[in-house]
Amino acid sequence: YAAQLNLRAEDGYYAQLRRAPPRVVFEAPSAAEPKATVRVVEHGPWRVLWVGRVEQGMTFHERQEGMEEGRGESPPALVPLAVGFDYQRTMVAAAAALTARFGASPPPPPHALVVGLGAGSCAAALHALGCAVTAFEYDAAVLAAAASAHGVRFERLSRRAGGAGFDPPPRHRNGPRPLCVCEADAAEADAWGRAAFDLALLDAYDGRGDVPAHLQREPFLEGLSRVLRPGGFALANLWNGSDRARAECARFAAKLRAAVGRVYVLRVAGHEQNVILLACRPGERQGSESTCDVLRERLAAAAAAAATDCPEPALVQTIRSCASSLTEWSECEA
Repeated sequence: YAAQLNLRAEDGYYAQLRRAPPRVVFEAPSAAEPKATVRVVEHGPWRVLWVGRVEQGMTFHERQEGMEEGRGESPPALVPLAVGFDYQRTMVAAAAALTARFGASPPPPPHALVVGLGAGSCAAALHALGCAVTAFEYDAAVLAAAASAHGVRFERLSRRAGGAGFDPPPRHRNGPRPLCVCEADAAEADAWGRAAFDLALLDAYDGRGDVPAHLQREPFLEGLSRVLRPGGFALANLWNGSDRARAECARFAAKLRAAVGRVYVLRVAGHEQNVILLACRPGERQGSESTCDVLRERLAAAAAAAATDCPEPALVQTIRSCASSLTEWSECEA
């Protein structure tokens, strides 16, 4: 138990639940879910976002020595690479590994689309790993919680007149492009405009803990395919713990295959009732569709590089787990 308290992963959070009394650090009515309240509850170093009765994400924080919140000082500092929920860390690990974010000479920053900001853990981690990140979040209260309680720094993007896409962020001569957020529903027509992305994370949940139905429909998935560059990929977390859930997961995988490309499965270690679907868009060259063996090799190579390049052991272990668990969807029980 004492060792688990210091883990910067989901087991560490559950250990803190038994030790640290809860403290509400943010509370506001949801702007998107009727009668729901958005809360951020602190347990030791963890801050958990709730929308209604559903956990929507969490972040890990380190209190700076000599600083006490509540006396005008800054809140504890966000540690972006400590991604708490195992399924979110699996998504981040796979995305970072498949875009080669580890090693001495990583390629130019990929552009990541994050659908559903939540607590900001996925977006902040990808940004810390060198990705250019654009997130869509339609709940203004969740945006306020991510900024004020979770410590996620971002710039808001402005919707263009008529709602067709968004204006690009201002150029920053010093430093990398900021993490950018658009307050909009990513399923709206022309929400992305002419933007192009190398990867997409679908991490959106409603107040009941379900993936919104409009994010599983063909128009949204066809738009996703349109904005993904050749060779890009999408990652989606799904519940797979009942016969009904497995049937829905199979239907969604079939839709992803039709809209984007070949679909693979990543298991969430310790949470076998969750699966991460990985849909890969073919590259520009004929026959360049990714195969299971190729993806496993890329994940294994990234795990080896991350072992010496990444300061978060849990993230490194999750990349290793991705390399060993990856299977093609057709090989799995639907």
